[in-house]
Amino acid sequence: MTCACIDYWGVVLPRLSVLKGFSLVPLHGKMKQTVREKALASFTSLSNGVLLCTDVAARGLDIPGVDCIVQYDPPEDPNVFIHRVGRTARLGKQGQAVVFLLPKEESYVEFLRIRRVPLQERKCSDDAPDVVPQIRSAVKKDRDVMEKGVRAFVSYIRAYKEHHCSYIFRWKELEIGKLAMGHGLLQLPLMPEVKHHSLSTEGFVPVDDINLEDIKYRLNAPYSYLVPFIEEKPASKERSEREGERGETRKANKTPSAPTAMRKKTARQRRAQQTIEDEEELMQDYRMLKKLKKGTIDENEYAKLTGAEELL
Repeated sequence: MTCACIDYWGVVLPRLSVLKGFSLVPLHGKMKQTVREKALASFTSLSNGVLLCTDVAARGLDIPGVDCIVQYDPPEDPNVFIHRVGRTARLGKQGQAVVFLLPKEESYVEFLRIRRVPLQERKCSDDAPDVVPQIRSAVKKDRDVMEKGVRAFVSYIRAYKEHHCSYIFRWKELEIGKLAMGHGLLQLPLMPEVKHHSLSTEGFVPVDDINLEDIKYRLNAPYSYLVPFIEEKPASKERSEREGERGETRKANKTPSAPTAMRKKTARQRRAQQTIEDEEELMQDYRMLKKLKKGTIDENEYAKLTGAEELL
């Protein structure tokens, strides 16, 4: 139902043993257009695979040979339901569509029947494997996965609140304890919807024998993008420092005239200036990263110096 859910399940599902060998392609609306196009092209070229997506893929896409649409979350807007299932059984071909509903949500079946969308009940298997331990294991090993899980959980509840069929999908009846277990959370997050409402936490078993602060980023995930940038241009650091020093010298020896100082910069000049500032900031972050790896500074100090603590 949300982009945060795609980001989370996109990294968790491939780690489950029951899905080993499956090609899974994430797709959501907050991805850059080029990334979305590559994801769609990748999925279309597969002989078999799974496209994990939000409603960004519910209409306007003609992907040949889609055998089944699985709606893990009913759409917020019921009008989108038809568009979702319409991605399969196209051009005279066969296809199936499945939607998961909680017992409290079964009125949705009658709602769709009135809209001439008949559904047939299909019981879920009772011998499905318990994958929660595997999800929690992935969360314990990588702080990035843990944070993605919390964001997915929070976004799910808030999206559920915005459901157009609120008389069917009543968010105050959500069993967030079971929902949190399904997300593999280690502890329930402190959010207003949880603190100020008596939502059911039954079924949730917190992991008490672990300190969440001790969970590290795997391979420094949030900052790993800095390293390839530097390694591809090994001389760029020294060159930028020399150019920076020369620039500071020129600035010290030159006092701009009043008309020049007041003259507005063109769009190209502003973009060029922004690029320079971005590169300088990137270089500064990289210097801090090297200090962190050498042990000169710890992770808390690194987070403060780079502003990363605001994201944690």
